[in-house]
Amino acid sequence: MFENLFWRMARKKLVPKRKISRTHRERNGVKRVVCVSFPLNQTFRSADEFIDSLMEIIKEDLFFIDLLIFPRLTGNLLMGVFPFKTGKFEKLEPFYTDLLRYISRNLNVPVISPGVETFKMLSDVLVVRNGEIVKRYIPQSKRVIVDLGNWFVSILGKEDIFSSKVLRPMVEKEVFTFIHFDLETEEKDWWEEKKGLWARSQSLEVFGVKLSPRGTFFNNSYHGKSYISAPIPLTPNLTGFLRQNGGVKISADLEINLLKERRHKIDAVRYFLFRR
Repeated sequence: MFENLFWRMARKKLVPKRKISRTHRERNGVKRVVCVSFPLNQTFRSADEFIDSLMEIIKEDLFFIDLLIFPRLTGNLLMGVFPFKTGKFEKLEPFYTDLLRYISRNLNVPVISPGVETFKMLSDVLVVRNGEIVKRYIPQSKRVIVDLGNWFVSILGKEDIFSSKVLRPMVEKEVFTFIHFDLETEEKDWWEEKKGLWARSQSLEVFGVKLSPRGTFFNNSYHGKSYISAPIPLTPNLTGFLRQNGGVKISADLEINLLKERRHKIDAVRYFLFRR
């Protein structure tokens, strides 16, 4: 009885009422990716509080953002709407989905985010565009190419990031941006990290976005690293990283046209050197 009463009170807080909007300045051949990783000790008491925190974080990117990405466990932070701690996260799932749709529609930006973690099975990854869910799937079960208008991205499972052979057919279809969501409980050094998506950025000449939350949630500690990788010549510091563990926000401009020009020159040289 009391749980149902508390739940009826909580549902009202999960419906966003905050008005948000923006003006988007599109740039030819450049796509700005913004990844927002809220601290895992931060729980939200309402959907409006979530939106207020988000807008404060992305205010400097608001004009140019072309893709907004949240890591795993983000939807679970809405548990702050409950007056007591709960492990029944499946109740939050439809409300978090509606919140993503609300943000996408009102900011006119595609949003990619895993759904609420139930810790019973892998959460779906949601791709929201124009306020509608265009794809919902589990990356480990299949590989999907996502059309964001004039730009293609793909979300990868853990095994995929170690195989250039798996990704090469997608690259041939002009998919130059790959995203991987992880939930790591062990700390890795950066040399170990470079065996994954970073290595694919170098071998295949593509952009990589790896997101993993950090902190403690429900007595579990997460120590994953987050970054945006690119071919070494396209990174200002020549490390192959455009951004590394930037705290709450990781933001970078992906020079899609510059990457295509570079790939065209490399393909031309390869053809000249290895033609029969």
